[in-house]
Amino acid sequence: MAVRGSQTPGGRRAVAAVFLALALHAAAVEPPPPDALAPPTAGAEPWRFRLGPFFEIGRSDRGVGVFALRPLFSRVEDPAAQERVTDILWPWSSFHRRDRHADWWALPAFGKDEDVDDPLSRRTFWLLPVFADGRTRDGDHFTAVFPLAGRVRDVFWIDEARFALFPLWARTRQGPEEATSWLWPIYLRETGPDRQRFRLFPFYGETTTPTKTNRFAFWPFWTETVYHEPRRHGRAEMLFPVYATIDTDRDRGWMVLPPFFGRTEMDGRTSVRCPWPFYTRSDGPGTRGRAWWPLWTSQQTANGSRGNLLWPLGWQSEILGRDTRETRTSFAPVYHAARFEHRGTNGAWAARMDYVRVWPLYSRYALEEGTRVRVPELTLLRDGRGIERNWAPFWSWYVYNRRGDARDTDIFWGLARWGRQWDHTAYGRIGPLFNWQAPPSGDAAWQVLGGLIGRQNVNGAGRRQWLWFWHTGGDAAGGERTP
Repeated sequence: MAVRGSQTPGGRRAVAAVFLALALHAAAVEPPPPDALAPPTAGAEPWRFRLGPFFEIGRSDRGVGVFALRPLFSRVEDPAAQERVTDILWPWSSFHRRDRHADWWALPAFGKDEDVDDPLSRRTFWLLPVFADGRTRDGDHFTAVFPLAGRVRDVFWIDEARFALFPLWARTRQGPEEATSWLWPIYLRETGPDRQRFRLFPFYGETTTPTKTNRFAFWPFWTETVYHEPRRHGRAEMLFPVYATIDTDRDRGWMVLPPFFGRTEMDGRTSVRCPWPFYTRSDGPGTRGRAWWPLWTSQQTANGSRGNLLWPLGWQSEILGRDTRETRTSFAPVYHAARFEHRGTNGAWAARMDYVRVWPLYSRYALEEGTRVRVPELTLLRDGRGIERNWAPFWSWYVYNRRGDARDTDIFWGLARWGRQWDHTAYGRIGPLFNWQAPPSGDAAWQVLGGLIGRQNVNGAGRRQWLWFWHTGGDAAGGERTP
């Protein structure tokens, strides 16, 4: 006999009932969202409606509006900041607008416009890897169809690039320097007041700047650098893979079978490789380094320290500023911690950011204005805003938020929820079954099944609710009356 499925009709109905119960808990307007527990902005009435992690609409007490149909679509709009972010099937596409500036991507295309109200503003449009079009701030329009022909402006560090049948011919400009190449990267010649280059790759090449001259012949086998800085004169040479030497006013050293074995002295610091990268050592004024790679490495300087344990799994770093200290510790992918501290006038350190993640179980993110705890935690990013808008709600089974005296605990998207608002009003909810709210002064308001029976506070008067639509209540003096 054929078996169509492992679930009986009764079992399927039970599963459907569970999902329906999880969905019905959202069929009511909720208290303020847990990420908006500060005193409300004047004129902003906070509310939210959720259907599990899939559908959400509402507005925070700061006036930030949210509409999401996850994971297909989400929009967050902040009228005070004149900012709007719209995601469609993120990370495939995202559209960001702040005041009159707009930028977007819809892979493989992306673009930006510095002023959407000005048809002559700076803008760019790219359709990777074949098409580019845009306008610079000074009104220069450019278009390119890759690899046929075209011209582009302000790409990475290049001010302008022209090409035809790339890599047959290309010309680039960076400041006053211009470079022309044929059959890139074989032939190149660059001229300018600060740099001259010639290359016939891989046979010979030379680059001259005011501080040094680099040459190669039959790259990578022979390279040379001649230094002519005001405080550094000398020469470095490498015949790969046989030897390398450096001899200048500031550093001196040698390598055999580069980069594996060598010894270098530079600015009073001595470095040894024997062989790199498995064993390295460095010592000098204010610095000390040791490495038994990949088991353990350590580097300490006056500005902090960094190291590894079982590279690339374990990482540790500390960066010291005049009055700041930033520490990071990771053991991928399970554990990550980051902390940023500032030293006050009394010499005590205070944390401005403290983040701990135990993947995939838990994360805790504390800032000066509040703290968030989430269980489980599936993302490996601390500030992945696109993930938070579109994907994080799916694994936000338990979320705890605290900001000042306000706090909120949310389990399974509001199936169970309780907390305290900024004005010390306590509230709670158990799905569609029961919800309550208790201000610091006055009697508590509560409802069963959204109003089957309940009690409300209206202008200080207690009013009872029956069968969702009937109300009986009393005035402020407590007398009962029937409307």
